[in-house]
Amino acid sequence: MAYQKLSPVTLVAAVQKKIQVHTGLKCYDAVPKNAKSPFYFVEVTRILPANTKTMFRDNYTVWVHCIAEKEESSVGAYQLIEKLQEALSEDIVLPEPFELIMQTDDGVQTIQTDETGEKHAVAAFEFMVCYGFKCKI
Repeated sequence: MAYQKLSPVTLVAAVQKKIQVHTGLKCYDAVPKNAKSPFYFVEVTRILPANTKTMFRDNYTVWVHCIAEKEESSVGAYQLIEKLQEALSEDIVLPEPFELIMQTDDGVQTIQTDETGEKHAVAAFEFMVCYGFKCKI
């Protein structure tokens, strides 16, 4: 019997929903041209197997880009990071039969100023997802 792994599309949708509900800001998986800041944008950057003796599971690394309004100060980016970390302090919700084992904040990876003058911060999160149990027959 083959087990179905969690689709990155499903994971991104769950992360987007949590961010939008708790921050009140748009969260994209592809940023539309001329999108008005502030907003978030999510991408899955790595999927690694993390199977154990009893479980089939994967670790997903997700980067959340925080795009602040154009200004000299980084305060807007810091506020977006704070809202994001608070939103993702609550576990995301995955559909059956997937089970979220662990959700970890891996911190801010970078803060920079884009060509548009907007501050751009990247925060990383890890999601460990179980998609089946091993059994002996």
